[in-house]
Amino acid sequence: MDRSRFIKELTPRRNTGEQLRLHILWLLMIRVMLFTLLIAVTVVLQTKGRDIILPPPAVTMAFLSVVFIYSIGSAGLLQNKIRHLTRFGLIQLLSDAIFAALLVGGTGCSQSIFTPVFIFPVIAGGLSLSRTGGLIAAAASSILYGAILACEYLGYIPQFYAQTRYVPPTDYLSLTNVYSVYGITFFTIGLLSNLLAGRLRNTEEALSRTFVQFDRLNQLYKQVFDDIGTGIVTVDGRNRITSCNPAFARITGFAAADLVGLAFTSILPAAMLTETDQSRQVADLQRKDGSILRIRHTFAHLNLPPDPTLDEPGETQCKVITVQDVSLLEQMERQVRAAEKMAAIGELSAAIAHDFRNPIAAISGSAQLLKNVHAADSSPDPLSRANRHLTEIILRESARMEKTITDFLQFARPSALTPEWFDLRRLTEETIRQVKGRESCPLAAAMELDIPDHLDCWADRQLVQILLTHLLENSCAAAVQTSTWPVLIRARENQEGGRNAISIAVIDQGPGIAENIHEVIFTPFFSTKANCAGLGLSIVKQIAEQHSGNVKLQEPAGGQGCVLEVCLPLPALPDEY
Repeated sequence: MDRSRFIKELTPRRNTGEQLRLHILWLLMIRVMLFTLLIAVTVVLQTKGRDIILPPPAVTMAFLSVVFIYSIGSAGLLQNKIRHLTRFGLIQLLSDAIFAALLVGGTGCSQSIFTPVFIFPVIAGGLSLSRTGGLIAAAASSILYGAILACEYLGYIPQFYAQTRYVPPTDYLSLTNVYSVYGITFFTIGLLSNLLAGRLRNTEEALSRTFVQFDRLNQLYKQVFDDIGTGIVTVDGRNRITSCNPAFARITGFAAADLVGLAFTSILPAAMLTETDQSRQVADLQRKDGSILRIRHTFAHLNLPPDPTLDEPGETQCKVITVQDVSLLEQMERQVRAAEKMAAIGELSAAIAHDFRNPIAAISGSAQLLKNVHAADSSPDPLSRANRHLTEIILRESARMEKTITDFLQFARPSALTPEWFDLRRLTEETIRQVKGRESCPLAAAMELDIPDHLDCWADRQLVQILLTHLLENSCAAAVQTSTWPVLIRARENQEGGRNAISIAVIDQGPGIAENIHEVIFTPFFSTKANCAGLGLSIVKQIAEQHSGNVKLQEPAGGQGCVLEVCLPLPALPDEY
């Protein structure tokens, strides 16, 4: 058996069977060592001139050989995982009692100096086996010792006693007295060993339960410490990092092993770890890659006992620091505040815009009446011509203001969805006819459709028409700038995010959109055109998102122009659930 296996065999077990097997193994080892040591010491003393009764060397060697062979054989059986360990242990205890009886019977019987060896199986039985183990061993030892004394009194003794200092007993009362003393001693030790073994077992069970609870608590602590998203750092009295969890390593960008031993202020110079301020503090942390991260940290004291291996003062003033990345949280808070502000402004603006509609309608109606009157007056008078010109200006600007108010109310107060199935090609053709009748798009403008016949779309028909109107007006305005036609409207059914969807793309050959404004073109009130409210693409995006879709600006195939694609998901079919 090598050293590692030997140490493993001596390691305490939680399992009762394994523990008993370990105890029996110890019993076999102690038996060999004890008998060998006792006989060796006796031989040494005898050679020194001490008058000690000892069997002839051949008998002694034979006895030791039997002990060795029997113990080795028992150990071999023990390695085979025998089923009845308690019965095997009792056999070993009775064997020890028999070996003790042979040793005592061969070294002087009642005059033997090895009589206390009977105590060994008694103690071993009380500690290793059940509560009756010590008593069984005590009873066996008493019976065997009584048999030795009876044989001695009757004269059945070894012949080599004649060559020793052995004196035969003449009084049975003295033998009875010796037997009584040792018998009571055996049973007393058996009872005490049983009592001690019971207390040891109770203590061991309590310790085992405590160990299991501590192990579970330790695993829970480690799991929380490793998996929590908040960074946790412990520092000593000098604010040097003693441990940190993976979350803190991720926040800082350093490896956990590289952080241990560093001063916490070297990682976060703005940290305030003072007694007067233990509230949550927000600071900027520079990560390993140089990027700045907004974090919030707080700390608390750890009342740890002093480390006996450290003589430096202040090691008990440890702290635990929690560090949390709040950059995203602060960004969300800013967005929420901005959204609330915009919502309030939007409500107020929508109310004002709604109130503007009535006077604009009155102005537009009055201007239309004046236009009809001036149309009947064909006088070349300069005043009449000026009146007609001013009336046309009033009508044009009133229409533009009416459109701006309509777009603003559409953006500020989006209507509820009423989705239905409709033919997308037919709706697009209707929208093209409406757009061609407006000032922004000449009647001769060329628009091409690339939409399959009977391509049905599931959406709010009116909102999709508004969406197409804004896209076509923007594309027509871009095409007018460069006089490059046609404007292409293409639609297909494809897969988007694992679902069937209708993709609508409006492609023009205009000057395109500068790359530096790609991120802001869908922002409300942003426009590159004069006399434009900048709500067209914002409304397009809003309508697409109302339908759980999206709108994307894509690169044109030829490198010129603009491609705006809207994706509108279709409802899932029953077999897709």
